[in-house]
Amino acid sequence: MTYYCSECVMNWHPYQCAEGCCPECGRGTKRTPDEPSSDAALRHRAALAAAAKRERYERFEAFYAERELQRIAA
Repeated sequence: MTYYCSECVMNWHPYQCAEGCCPECGRGTKRTPDEPSSDAALRHRAALAAAAKRERYERFEAFYAERELQRIAA
């Protein structure tokens, strides 16, 4: 069984989809009896790397936003 994302046109392994959501676009998936796509592992690693990069950027922005507010308040 795999999880198919019609947006990305991918069949993902079950462990790659958190709560049935596509790791690449975040939309819902549908269970199918098909085989996983040949590039599922590569695209899954790329999606995880992109999510980690977004998270680091958001933490960076939050840190400097808070720092700027403290500077203004002082």
